[in-house]
Formats: sequence, C-alpha cells, structure tokens
Amino acid sequence: MKNKLEEFVNRNRESFDSELPAGDVFKKIETTQAKPSKKILYFFTRTQAAATLLVLVNAAILFFLLQRKPEQSPANNAAHTVQGADTKEPTQEETLDQISKVVEIKQAKLLEIKNTNPGLYKKFTSSLDQLNSEYEHLEKELDKNPNKEQLLEAMIQNLSLQQELLNQQLLIYQKIKQNKNEKISKNI
Repeated sequence: MKNKLEEFVNRNRESFDSELPAGDVFKKIETTQAKPSKKILYFFTRTQAAATLLVLVNAAILFFLLQRKPEQSPANNAAHTVQGADTKEPTQEETLDQISKVVEIKQAKLLEIKNTNPGLYKKFTSSLDQLNSEYEHLEKELDKNPNKEQLLEAMIQNLSLQQELLNQQLLIYQKIKQNKNEKISKNI
C-alpha cells in the first residue's frame, strides 16, 4: 500500500507542485497560532506546583520534628522548672487552644474562597484535610499513650503547620484576587 502511494505521488509530483497557496494563508495561520490561552492554565499549574511543594515541605518538617527526641537530663529538667517559675510560659494545653483558635479563624476566612473559586478551594482543603486527619489521629492516641507531653508537642506542631498552610493559601488567594482586579482595571 505504501508503494502504491509513493508511486502515485511520484507520477503526479508536477501537478502537486504547480499550485501555491495564496499569500493570505500564512498570515491567517500565524494569527490563529498567536492566540494561545495558556496564561490561565500556566497560572493554575504554577499554583498547583506551589501548593504541592508547600504540602511536601510541611510534611517533611512535621516528620522530622516528630522524629526528633529531646534529651531528658536532670540538669535540663531543673533548668526548665526554674525558667518556668520565672516566666509564665503557657502550658501545652493553653498553646494548643490558642493555635487551634487561630486555625479556626483562618479556616473561616478560607470559606470565602469556596464561593468565588471552588476549584482552588478543593485543592486547598485537600492539603488541609491531610493535616486534620493526622491531628485527629494524634488526639485519639493522647488518651492511650503514657507520653502525653510528646503527643501534645506533636499536636501543637501539627496545628502550627496547619496555620502556616492556611497563611500560605490565603496569601495565594489574595494574589489571585489582586491579579483579577488588575486585569479588570486594565480592561477599563
């Protein structure tokens, strides 16, 4: 079949080569190719990459912080109790409550995105849901595990990561809003 096609083309080459396209054809092709709408797709892929990178970095930090075991020596414990007597540092439970309140406030701000950009909201909440499930797992382990201080510290670090993630997500959303406003003002 290939040979038949080649033979046909070779026999009729002059008739194929005799016609040239009009001069407008190349201009029309250039104008249709000059209108890519990849700016929107590029922005979302960059956002996706940033969100993914942020989640991976936060997961790595959480992993290394959970793996780190503080040294417990009598001198270290004595210094801790003296320091605690001089300055009233909040207990782990108080710190946990404070950070969880901040996280709740930022999650409420994140709900604003749900109405304006549901796709972005889904991406943001998927990352946050993973940290939430880890936090709930730590909460369940708190009652069972005798080393409550270490679990409370891990819960505090988890909430801190949630807070940082929410901060980054809200920053991304603000940049998106700002870009939209700039585009609208340029069009006016």
